[in-house]
Parts: sequence; C-alpha cells; structure tokens
Amino acid sequence: MTIIPFTTAAPIQPQAVSDGVDDVVAEAWSVFGEVQDLARLGIEAAVTVRPGEILADLTVSREAAHLLPTLVRQLEASGITRTETGFRIAGTMCQGNVSLRVIVDSSAVTVEQLEDLVAAADFDFGAYVGGEQARGYAA
Repeated sequence: MTIIPFTTAAPIQPQAVSDGVDDVVAEAWSVFGEVQDLARLGIEAAVTVRPGEILADLTVSREAAHLLPTLVRQLEASGITRTETGFRIAGTMCQGNVSLRVIVDSSAVTVEQLEDLVAAADFDFGAYVGGEQARGYAA
C-alpha cells in the first residue's frame, strides 16, 4: 500500500509567479520615485527585501546632515556606532518590521551635529562596548 501524504499546499502555478512579479515591479516603480525624492535631498537609499525582512540603508550627505537628529528620533530602539569612515545609526520603524541603518561619513557632520545625533539616539553602543573613554567625535 502506498501512503500519500496529506498536504494543503497547492502546486506553484507559473501564472501566479508572473502575477507576483508584475505586482512587485509596479511597487518598485513607486519606491523608485520616493528614492529619487530622497536623492534630491542628499540621501542615498538602498532597500533590501528578503523573506520576512526589510532592510533600508540611508547614506546621508553633508547637505542633508541637518536632517539627521529628526530622522533618528523617528526610529525605535536606535543606537549609534562608530565605523572606520564615520558613524552608523541603526534602529527599527514600522512597528519594528523594518530595520533601518543611517550611514554618515565623518566629514559630513560637524561636532555639534554629531552631538545632536548622539543625543537623538536611544542608546550609545560605543559607550556601552568600549566604556566612556571610547566615545569618538567627528574629526
């Protein structure tokens, strides 16, 4: 006797896949327009979508540096870390469903802007990991 496993999954239909691609492309054009608007403000955006995950990277230019504190205040569970070239602020948005990383080159911010940025972040990972003496400021 052959036992046939019970499943509720339907076989994947090529038409369903192509319809899904059409929907994604239509949404991508909408996202493209928003990314172009950000670029005009001096913010380069890259969005990666994977199963169960959306990750957005924003690279902020010198011209848009004044927007940073307000942008970071919009994030939940945010923290700032120092990188080789500058700073990265990470947090979540959209009820925690989207991870956002804001990437800032050291040369794009003044010391005052950086202090405002650190104050806007919920948590300073640099101070936590390396102690207070490890905290760095824009060079």
